[in-house]
Amino acid sequence: MLKKILFITMVLIITAGCASNQPASENTEEENTTKDDVTTVLEQIFSGPDEELTQIYEEEKYEEVSTYYMDKFNSYFTEDYMESAMNNDLLNSFHRKAYGNGVEMAIGTINVVQSEDTATAYDFDIQVNVSNGQTADVSGRVNTNEEGKITQIRYMDPQSLPYAFDTATETEDGLFVYDRSRLVSRTGDEAYQPMFPTVMPFEVDGVEIKHESKDDSTITFVFHGETGEKMELMTVKNGEISSDQLETEEVSIGDQKGQYAGTEGETQRLIWTNGSITYELKGKIEGLSKEDLLTVAESFE
Repeated sequence: MLKKILFITMVLIITAGCASNQPASENTEEENTTKDDVTTVLEQIFSGPDEELTQIYEEEKYEEVSTYYMDKFNSYFTEDYMESAMNNDLLNSFHRKAYGNGVEMAIGTINVVQSEDTATAYDFDIQVNVSNGQTADVSGRVNTNEEGKITQIRYMDPQSLPYAFDTATETEDGLFVYDRSRLVSRTGDEAYQPMFPTVMPFEVDGVEIKHESKDDSTITFVFHGETGEKMELMTVKNGEISSDQLETEEVSIGDQKGQYAGTEGETQRLIWTNGSITYELKGKIEGLSKEDLLTVAESFE
């Protein structure tokens, strides 16, 4: 009888011990899962762009960009922060800049640790390797809620990585060499193939293509700079671009004659024709002189 009582007592003790340990085990598992999710998100942000996203950019299917990021990140974020991240370009900023510079990112090293002062925060340090041979160190903090959903991502020095993407070469004139090959490739299936500049007054971050007419006789290219600059190039096949409402002066663009309008510090534009295509290059760029604009136009190939 005594042995039976002892046996029952031991079973109760073991059962109670297992029950008391269960919540701690579950908490540990939850913490590990949240840390893993944070790591996964950071790895996706600082890698690529992958083949799927590159194809979206190349085919200019910009309406699919949101779907791509929703599929990748929605399950890790709160609903409110997912919307905020999309509106503020938190998720696609590095991918878009990398694509615009013709480079790719890869994780070199990554270290994610739970914050000592906030249980739902995770501090990270990442070394990003860029395909042009550069590296960048990125650090910051990811905050989560009690359910492990991400509520905020903050970077300590977000500009260090775009600087590593930079492949631009500055000329003696203070302009920047522009590699037009990617743009030439993108326009291979257009109704006509215009020429493009080989130097620009700023470091080009990306180019937006707009079709301005139903018959595709007018195509506009919007060049975006890394710090917000913008310059538009309108091209018209077998047509004219009117300057009647502008006060212009005749200028030489290589062997061509053109019309210049504007003043330094304000919107400046050049209009000229080469072969069957008429060009209008315009923009309001700080420090851009008429001579600089002519140099950009003369660089067209």
